[in-house]
Amino acid sequence: MESNRARYSIKKLSISQEGASLFAAILIALFALLALGGLYFALTKLLGTSHTIKTYASVKDAAVGGVNHAVMLLQSEEITNDQYCPPNNPLNLRFRIAGRDGTFENRINICFMTYTIPPGFETLGVAYTKELPGEKGNIYTIISEAEGPEDTRSRIEAVYAR
Repeated sequence: MESNRARYSIKKLSISQEGASLFAAILIALFALLALGGLYFALTKLLGTSHTIKTYASVKDAAVGGVNHAVMLLQSEEITNDQYCPPNNPLNLRFRIAGRDGTFENRINICFMTYTIPPGFETLGVAYTKELPGEKGNIYTIISEAEGPEDTRSRIEAVYAR
């Protein structure tokens, strides 16, 4: 009986503590990554530092770049109809001119104009009055106005059909 008790002592039945330090190290690393991720989110999204300031050769190139940026937003469907159309606030992009000091501003207005008639649909009346589901077939106007050094300005107007 004595030998039986010696084999099943409390020390032998207790849980080993050898993996606890590894678990604690992994847990601390996860909290550190979570803190770094939160700091990155705060710096990029909340403070707006994620947008890089592009450098262009001229003010006209900056205005064309504004139209290209608006088209990318429309293609990715990140904006809603009339989100950046007056009287709402325009989309403001900062840019630089090569060989010049300072940053300049490009105001972009993206306005929903009308929608197209898809092939095979019958047209009733003067204009097609039913908006298509999913915002497909919409036509937008894009106006990009860039202001550069020494009161130089460039305005590009474009039409985009999605």
